[in-house]
Amino acid sequence: MKKINFIFGVHNHQPVGNFGHVFEALYEKSYEPFLHVLHRHPKVKCTFHVTGPLLEWIEENKPEYFKILKEMVSLGQIEFFTGGMYEPILTILPDRDKIGQIRMLTDYLKKKFKVEAKGMWLAERVWEPHLTKALSDAGVEYVVIDDAHLKAAGLNEEQTFGYYVMEEQGSTAAVFPISEKMRYLVPFQAVEETIQYLGSVATEEGDRCVVLMDDGEKFGGWPDTYKWVYEEGWLEKFFSALEQNSEWLNTTTFAEYKKQYSSKGIINLPTGSYTEMGEWSLPTDAAREYDSVRHEVRDRGEMPRFEKYLKGGFWRNFFTKYSESNHLHKKLLWVSQKVEDARLKIAKKGTAKQKILLEEATRALYRGECNCPYWHGVFGGLYLNHLRFAMYRQFIEAEKLADLLLSPLSNSFKVVQTDFNKDGLEEIVVESKGYHAIFAPAKGGSLIEIDYLKSPINLLDTLTRRKEAYHEKLRDLQTDGNSGGSVSSIHDMVRIKEPGLENKLFYDPENRASLVERILPMGTKVENLMSAQYQELGDFHQAVFVSKVEEPKGEGKPVQIALSHQGVIEGLPVELTKKVILGAGDFDLKTIYRLKNLGSKEIKFLLMTEWNLTLLAGDAPDRNYFVKGRDLSSPRLNSVGMEENVTEFGMRDGWLKLEINFQSEKPGHFWRYPVETISQSEGGFEKVYQGSCLLLGWMVTLPPQGTFETPVKVRLKELKGS
Repeated sequence: MKKINFIFGVHNHQPVGNFGHVFEALYEKSYEPFLHVLHRHPKVKCTFHVTGPLLEWIEENKPEYFKILKEMVSLGQIEFFTGGMYEPILTILPDRDKIGQIRMLTDYLKKKFKVEAKGMWLAERVWEPHLTKALSDAGVEYVVIDDAHLKAAGLNEEQTFGYYVMEEQGSTAAVFPISEKMRYLVPFQAVEETIQYLGSVATEEGDRCVVLMDDGEKFGGWPDTYKWVYEEGWLEKFFSALEQNSEWLNTTTFAEYKKQYSSKGIINLPTGSYTEMGEWSLPTDAAREYDSVRHEVRDRGEMPRFEKYLKGGFWRNFFTKYSESNHLHKKLLWVSQKVEDARLKIAKKGTAKQKILLEEATRALYRGECNCPYWHGVFGGLYLNHLRFAMYRQFIEAEKLADLLLSPLSNSFKVVQTDFNKDGLEEIVVESKGYHAIFAPAKGGSLIEIDYLKSPINLLDTLTRRKEAYHEKLRDLQTDGNSGGSVSSIHDMVRIKEPGLENKLFYDPENRASLVERILPMGTKVENLMSAQYQELGDFHQAVFVSKVEEPKGEGKPVQIALSHQGVIEGLPVELTKKVILGAGDFDLKTIYRLKNLGSKEIKFLLMTEWNLTLLAGDAPDRNYFVKGRDLSSPRLNSVGMEENVTEFGMRDGWLKLEINFQSEKPGHFWRYPVETISQSEGGFEKVYQGSCLLLGWMVTLPPQGTFETPVKVRLKELKGS
């Protein structure tokens, strides 16, 4: 009789910073019902990987779930997998963080469930060859990745029904391939098709194994799947079919299979992830072409022959594709080094209190390494501002604790000139007791990060509006139809959450930043900037500014940064100097602007200084604009408006208890509009408020050799009371 081994597992994950109601909804729709159905079928074995954020939430809110899990683990029905505690992309972490994250989750599982996890789930199955040693050093014996990795190494499907061994610097780890065929069958097609496929790859020797380990949320949490999986009984039928065919279909665990069967030999795998990730990580135009090529090959019936060569992009391309992802990652590296420096400092003589602070800093750092906001595909990821906010909040908390352990600031500054973003260009990092700020002289003399330490937030975390490959689908949207015998995979769905989104597809000409000067024609309106349909008369917004930092001349004295560029306005030479004066304590910035016409002709233009700020919610009643001395008809942060003759304005956030206050000695124009992106998520195309663009400006007439000068103050204030 032909036989086959089947290893089945689920990966359950919710990111750090996700909303509590999302945890609750997915617990009710997916995690709890799945466990109860599995509990009714004790002969069906399953591997579980549950990430740290979700484990911590379940332990606090749903202790009964742990009770059932412990019972099933003790009976040998469930094998637990380890992984990075807070589900990071391991390849992008320093080795110390890779190993630390894995050991943290392994120790947690040992403490809570009395298991020694030897298998590991790899976040998003992002693989690079150097990982083998780190996994081995962390105590991992085997890992699962997609069979696409093995096919990219030259293997065919017949060679993927087992496990192989990888080596790096003498360290080894086994690798089990996940069947892409099974990922698309389960649970989207009828149970009979899955059983039929397993039977088709069974052999007389019975030593093969087919692995399916995939997102647990697809069992009830993805759109339309709850009805199919539970109400129509797909999962119950699936487990029953596994039991009914147990004579030839053996459900087992990774540990049991590895103990019984030898490896299929040595393998060296290229970098990669699952197939869809390869497409998402490509630049937009390349992603569209890649998708077109795959469809062309599929339509010709040649996919089995060519698929292994259609690999797509490299995960780290996200750092190139999205500057915000790269900046967040470099913040990770910056904070990780500080935490490591603190660890080395107190390693031998640290007090008990210092060690507790270090542990808190490490956990905050690890939470900030959660993978979801660093990339984007069919899930919201990078486009979800609350997830980016959560990462920055964790990094700021970790950095505060590390700084406290290293050398706490009193009422002074620390200024570092370094290539923070690792792009070959130098930034200026200013750290004070109340805030951290990063200036980019080579990018328009702009300000690219403000961390407010009292209510931890990066106020400049506003996402640039970019063209995405899937925007063409939005323009050509048609309603999907499902047959009665199946449910669509999340990768095939095209839905919209509100009508008219195709009319809001605006693309920014450069990355969003603050302290940016725009030189615009007279008559320009705020709507022109909002729709990215405007003319730049000057080159200052993207210029390389010459910078000079003047360190404080004593305790409590300000830092001064002079930024200058000799550019052009309508082809005529103009020098712009902006002297930035930063106060100690809370964020207190004064910019003195000076434009000098170096030519022989008069120039007229609008000078608009641009700030892109985020307070997360565009339509929340506790977050509003204000203008001193007047009532705004539309004060919400997602409003559009133009106010004239303004000397003081800003934003207030009742949730963070924070006010951002702008003051200008010279009355000017105050313009505002929301920065909103159109992105796809598992629920469909959606509009996401990424922040607000605030512009303060003046109509300027510069005679030959004439000058225009004005100061602007920007302050952060803590709101008192409720």
